[in-house]
Amino acid sequence: MKRMKTTVLVIFLMVLATYSIGIAAETANVKNQQNNIPQQSLFDAEITFYILTGGGCGCSPIPGVSIFAGSEPGEYGVTDEDGMCVLTLEILGEYEIYIEAEKRLGIEFEFNVIDDQTFTFHMFKKDDSSLSETSLLYRLVTNILNR
Repeated sequence: MKRMKTTVLVIFLMVLATYSIGIAAETANVKNQQNNIPQQSLFDAEITFYILTGGGCGCSPIPGVSIFAGSEPGEYGVTDEDGMCVLTLEILGEYEIYIEAEKRLGIEFEFNVIDDQTFTFHMFKKDDSSLSETSLLYRLVTNILNR
């Protein structure tokens, strides 16, 4: 009889603890939504991009670089004054990344998201012969229409 009471008490305490943790998590979620704090999903990864210019130890960040992750839905961002941009992308998603800055050679690549990742790129100035490259917007529209 004593063992039965102890078992019932332990089960009751476990249920109460689980319920309390659920209430605390829901309260934190409601506060984050009220303060417009974005919340990362369990199925999302933060992909950090650093865009630099120069070589060796003389690298400097490039602010205002456009970064587009093409997929459904696409994700878009612009680098800050530190040359950094963070995009939240779906884990196991396949993305085509387009990076473009004025008067610089664009960067294009594909990758699969497996977890939080960091990419660092060095962008180079366009020479006069490369000014005929198409713009990011043109490539995006062409890519969408070709699917």
